[in-house]
Parts: sequence; C-alpha cells; structure tokens
Amino acid sequence: MSLESKDRGLYYRAVIRYRWWLEEGSSVVLPEDPDVLVRDALRGKAAEMAGEYRILDRSSAQQAINAAIGRRLRDEGNRVRFEGRVRLVIPRFARKVARRRIAEETELRSAHARQTVELELLRDRLTDRTLGPVWWVNRYADVGSDVEDLQQHINSRLIAFHSLQKAIDEAGNDTLADERMLVRSKIDEIFNALQDEQSLALALHVMNRMLDHLGVREDGKGTAGFAAERK
Repeated sequence: MSLESKDRGLYYRAVIRYRWWLEEGSSVVLPEDPDVLVRDALRGKAAEMAGEYRILDRSSAQQAINAAIGRRLRDEGNRVRFEGRVRLVIPRFARKVARRRIAEETELRSAHARQTVELELLRDRLTDRTLGPVWWVNRYADVGSDVEDLQQHINSRLIAFHSLQKAIDEAGNDTLADERMLVRSKIDEIFNALQDEQSLALALHVMNRMLDHLGVREDGKGTAGFAAERK
C-alpha cells in the first residue's frame, strides 16, 4: 500500500496488520466482506495521517498513525469493531528526492535571508534623513545625465527619493498601529479575566508602565482611569 506524504509526489510504502470482531451477543448482520470494509477504513485513516508528515519524518508519521488506528474503532454502520498497526518504509528513490528537496529549500532560505538583510539595510539607508538623499542622487547620477539642466535632473531624483521615503514611512506607521492595537486587545483580555481587585490593581500598574514604554497609552490615563472603566 502507498501513502502520500506531506511532500507532494513522495509516498510511504505501508504494511497494515489488523483484526476485527463482533461484540458478543450482537445481532448485527455482517457486511458481505468485512475484510474489505476494515481495510478501506484503515487505509483512509492512515492516508489522512500520513499526509500531515514529511517523507523523512517516518518515525513520527508511523507513531501518529498507530495512535489513531491502534485503538478499537467501529465502521460507519456500527457493525464491526477493528484495530490495526502500520509499518512505514521510505523507498530509496523517495529518500533521495526528499534529501535533494531539503538541500534546495535550505539554499533558497539562505538566499531569502541574505536578501532580507540587504533590503533591511537598503530601507535604513532610504530612511536616513541626512545621507539618504545624497546616496540616492549619487546612485542614479548617470540616469538621464545627458539632460541640459543639471539642477532639474537632481530635483527629479530627489522628488522620486522623497516619494519612496514617504511610502516607507507610511508603511511603518501602519505596522506600528497594528502592533499597538494587538497590545491593547491582549491587555483587554487580561483585564477581563481578572476578578480579584488586588491582582487587577497590580496588573494595571505593570501594564501602564509597559504601555508608557511602548508609547501605546495616548490618552494619559493612569491606573485609576483603567480601574474606573472596569467598575
């Protein structure tokens, strides 16, 4: 039996051993072929669990599947009880492909990490109010350098720079606003969960200090203000 892993196109080879039985004194009519019924049920459950694990996580996948099918189960018609146990094997070809994919993913993540660092440094340079414009004009000094009016050329470069800098600033402000809203919502959750007034007062004191540090508390309220709102 083949079970597809989380890695698309890579399959475990699976061997499932099982047993089924009826409850003593049961008058339920057996299906025509109980073995087919049980195998289909176990195969479906095993396939569902296998798809949650990467091909090289064989041990974890096998343990999870056995935990799911190793207890007493029932079919949909509640006619047969059964349980099973699986043994997973990774084919040599699948193991080779999986390792190559991991190496490619690692290389790609490293490239993305380097690019992220480069972009962060570029952002810092663009947001530098003193050196940013100088660097920008120098970087694009040769672009359109054949124009007759040099001042007009520099001005156009600076206008482009300030437009980009404004966009970066606005994006940063939006991110900060989202972070502040998240902090406020988490604090509200804590306040709503506290019932003891002494614990609430201590929490308010700590939270107010944290809000002041983060620059979130914009209305100037102190502990008394928050306590009054709760009452």
